[in-house]
Amino acid sequence: MDAQQQSIIASKMFINISILSIALNSSFFGYLLYSNRLYDVGKCCSSAVLLILPLSEVLKHFYIKHAFQLETGPKPTNPQPSSGRGSGSANVKAARARWREWFGSTVLFALTTLFYGFICVVVGAPLDQYEETLSLAVTLTTVTIFPIILLIGQSQTYQLLLSETLELKSPLTNSYLNLLKNNCIGVILGAWGASVVAPLDWDRPWQVYPIPNVVGSIGGLFGMNVFNLLSTAYISMYRNRRSKTL
Repeated sequence: MDAQQQSIIASKMFINISILSIALNSSFFGYLLYSNRLYDVGKCCSSAVLLILPLSEVLKHFYIKHAFQLETGPKPTNPQPSSGRGSGSANVKAARARWREWFGSTVLFALTTLFYGFICVVVGAPLDQYEETLSLAVTLTTVTIFPIILLIGQSQTYQLLLSETLELKSPLTNSYLNLLKNNCIGVILGAWGASVVAPLDWDRPWQVYPIPNVVGSIGGLFGMNVFNLLSTAYISMYRNRRSKTL
């Protein structure tokens, strides 16, 4: 596959995943508004409304993985030739590797949640509202680190977080990873920018912490998806128009 074909496929992937993300985010906001569950986003211990977010990310992951045949996760190692007796041992090792991956992913999710919670407290979150801070931290982790863990696995996510230099075997997967990293920027900026409504004296119930920040983080993801969609569509149109003139 040449570079032009890869660029066309990457553009199609960006457009499709952006449209899907916009639809899921809009559905989430619509559900919160029409079911009057907006004020439950800060109650992760007593409300399951935030479970919609990881389900959405899993749905997007399986769609993008199977629709575009992404080579995700760690690079496979070459299996050693074995017979009869050794095949059972290989299955046991594979099962243990899967359990280690799930356990490591859970630990990484928890550590990232603690880190986000610490940052929230440092920038002014009330110390006595631990459930609200936990809800915001879980939301931030779900829409930033969780999709990356699904894509490349926990070991390579550690490498990405600690070194910021990670090259995957598939150029298409690299492109999608860059898209996820850009989404992280939008989420963090959205959560931080939404804090401006908290000190205003409007006395609205949606100003209560952490509702603006949770909504802002999802809104930042929504805005970044809209930007990705429009920019990719514009670049594709420009490329097609230029190719016709040549």
